[in-house]
Amino acid sequence: MKEKKGLGEIGRREERREGRERRRILMMMMVVMMVMGCNSGGVSGEGTGEEGKGRKGDGSVIDLKVVSKKIKDAVEFAEKVKEIHTLVKSVDELAKAIGKKIKDSAAELAVQADKNASILAGAFNVVLHVNTKLAQLEKKEGISEELKAKVVSTTTASTAFLNKLKEKNADLGKDGVTDDDAKKAIDRIGTKDGDKGVAELIALNAAIDELLRASNKIVLDAMAELVVKPTT
Repeated sequence: MKEKKGLGEIGRREERREGRERRRILMMMMVVMMVMGCNSGGVSGEGTGEEGKGRKGDGSVIDLKVVSKKIKDAVEFAEKVKEIHTLVKSVDELAKAIGKKIKDSAAELAVQADKNASILAGAFNVVLHVNTKLAQLEKKEGISEELKAKVVSTTTASTAFLNKLKEKNADLGKDGVTDDDAKKAIDRIGTKDGDKGVAELIALNAAIDELLRASNKIVLDAMAELVVKPTT
């Protein structure tokens, strides 16, 4: 019971952290909307009266149309990364169903040992979908080489996971996949030393976490162009 409680606390901390990042981005987006609204009639750019220009608190002039497009593109990219991040994390939920089946209860599952082929097939299919979405991200124009490298790194990790499951097909592709083998494949939290896919899944989670952080930073950096940086 202690382990489950601990895992729940870890999950809640991660959710709170992601929630804070989302709220910060939303607040910055509201600032953008207000700035654009205030300047809809055109703010004078260094006395030229150019429409779509705005003056920051330090006197510098910015092109609101350029900045708003940069923010829009960054937000759209981050949303796509977040969708992939959610897919990767869903494998953890599938792992919770190892050795279980549905019963007449809304609160818990019944025990069904050593029948986990469908769960592993589901996990495999989820990560196949992850690869498809990562390939689309990699082709997106306008992203930095650094960000593209993180997409490639995540693709490499997801492909390694899929290859490991295929390599262990003798154990993982049969009808009666044992609970032990299934856990070694996808239970990265409860079976950290698993040698049938867990190591690769841990690497994939680390890669997608890093990609999500990087994509969120791109959004914040784009929005920061509207703000005067404090001097020390």
